Amino acid sequence: MGYKLVKAYFRLMINGLYYRRYYSVDVDNIPADGTPLVVVSDHQFCLNDALGVLLAVNDRKMRFIARADAFTINPLFTKFILWVGLRPAFRMMHQGEEQLGRNQETFQLTEKDLLAGHAVTLYPEAGHQTRRWLGFFSSAYLRMAFDAASQTDFEKEIFVLPSCNHYSKYNGLRNDMLVRFGKPISLKPYYELYQTHPRTACREVNEQVKARILELMLDIRDLEHYDEIDYVRESKFGWDFARSLGKNPDVLPEKLEADKELVDRIGVRGIPFEEVREVRETMQSLGLEDRQFEKKPSLALVVGEVLLLLLTLPLAVVAIWPSLLCWYIPLHFSHKMEDDMFEGTFLLPIDVLLILPLSILLTVLVEWHWLGAWSLLHGFALPLLCIFEWYWTRLALRLRADFRYLKAGKRARTLKELRQQLFTKLKSILQ
Repeated sequence: MGYKLVKAYFRLMINGLYYRRYYSVDVDNIPADGTPLVVVSDHQFCLNDALGVLLAVNDRKMRFIARADAFTINPLFTKFILWVGLRPAFRMMHQGEEQLGRNQETFQLTEKDLLAGHAVTLYPEAGHQTRRWLGFFSSAYLRMAFDAASQTDFEKEIFVLPSCNHYSKYNGLRNDMLVRFGKPISLKPYYELYQTHPRTACREVNEQVKARILELMLDIRDLEHYDEIDYVRESKFGWDFARSLGKNPDVLPEKLEADKELVDRIGVRGIPFEEVREVRETMQSLGLEDRQFEKKPSLALVVGEVLLLLLTLPLAVVAIWPSLLCWYIPLHFSHKMEDDMFEGTFLLPIDVLLILPLSILLTVLVEWHWLGAWSLLHGFALPLLCIFEWYWTRLALRLRADFRYLKAGKRARTLKELRQQLFTKLKSILQ
């Protein structure tokens, strides 16, 4: 019951506060509870990937294999993640060669979990990627699964479930997340092969799993031109391309399918990467946004944005508590990691498990003497105030970008023409 309550709390805060929309697609592919299951996925965004799977699976308690340094942050936090179902994985690059032997205990616990009919989620890339591609794909998870089956004389049928995680954006709040599941793969047809040629069995299954994950995810292999491809995908051209395929680009599962098709066509036909780079880098240097070239910011629009910010400023001041804590404390820890992909890893648990609950409690205790039961209303409104503060700040940044557009003047108009010429050329090549 305690696990279900914590999971329900996470679902409420993550779906209602952190993400704008959360999608779990093809959950019917998840075998029923009691089926030994290894969930294997690409690794895009640290802890957020695991939480996405956790929310998608309703009928069982999940187990996760996570990097061991997550278990050294704080003793209380360590107890919590062990209770949630995380198991430590020790890696040479993080813990050193002398610690690798400790993985044996993790493997033994995981094998017991599988034989008890539980589901274990792990990431064969052994580390998250910094962008949208699939990295080196180890087959070590299969040896663990086959070894578990061997403890039952290969009578127990174990399944591998390919899945993928996908995000509209990585940084900040109110983005969209997608978890998608492929068809499960039974290891039983490979039991005989594993007993005579274990490496061959692991290699064949691993290639199947990897191929199915690649079918599910967005995999940009051209790393040399990654930034240019990503700009085209996220630009107005990318959204129009999705519509040309009958997809709604504001619905993440449909945008993912359109992006996969777009990237495939770029790989076959090629695009003028130098021209894309020029447009992208010029926009960045001027601090402009793609939307401004579709509808030029007018002076009346800028004045309206200023008035709206001023009218809502009192509420924005009230919402500073606890918005500043919810944003800057996690960023403080994530910046220490020197890896932008850890932003969500700290933002989610610190806010959901610590800052917001304590802020609500403190608000009610301090205000109860003056407001009585009304303090409860303020306390439980704090998550909504955090959302408001985020959108208010985004409006302020939008206003700053609109000022920059007006200030750029002729340079902005020239860039607009260059961008339109580029999109016309892309359309003739890709559509």
